[in-house]
Amino acid sequence: MVDLNLTKLSVLLRVAEAYASDSISGISENAMNLYPSGSYPFVLSPEYPLPLHLFSPRLSSMLTKNEDQLDAMGMWYMITARENIIKMITATELERTAAESLGKQFEMRYPKDTNEQLMKRKQMIGYMIKVVMECFGYLVYSSRMQVSTLRGDADPEKRKSNYFTTASRYAPFNTKDVRELAKQITDEKTRTIFKSITDLIISGRAEYQKLYKVNNLSYWNTL
Repeated sequence: MVDLNLTKLSVLLRVAEAYASDSISGISENAMNLYPSGSYPFVLSPEYPLPLHLFSPRLSSMLTKNEDQLDAMGMWYMITARENIIKMITATELERTAAESLGKQFEMRYPKDTNEQLMKRKQMIGYMIKVVMECFGYLVYSSRMQVSTLRGDADPEKRKSNYFTTASRYAPFNTKDVRELAKQITDEKTRTIFKSITDLIISGRAEYQKLYKVNNLSYWNTL
């Protein structure tokens, strides 16, 4: 059972609060700096035109400051690639952790990390994944799940991924879950907007969901 507590949310409550209070100037400025073309990712609708992920102060700081020179934007682009989001959702449907589906890619991309860099990077990746999964309608079901990614090696120590050893497993939220979460919001306008944006996500009508088409099949002649 998903823990239906507003403190578990990374962005959706902040989005509702910001639009309700019209406190979006900082988000707009960050969006223009990061995406000078004016074409923004993770936009809900014309009514809510700013990137969802930038409503997370933590993630916004990672991307705008390229935190600790760990290629934050590169990691974000990789995590938010359509193929990788499909992998994470598929892993979730199989009751596996989302992160383990991307472990090999990160091992190959950052092979020379020190232990300190590796620890910091994994923390950043874990939070980025949490934000992405929330944007696609998933909440943390269980944190620090053991990851066991097997390889074809006789040595047991070499079978387990040396990138992720623990990660979070997610579960989809539904209309009933949203009602329970909304009860914890005291401000009426914030509550109304929260229901509106989560309804868009649950029904798959968010602009970015239409672009990603995670449930659509691609055939050989459309690749």
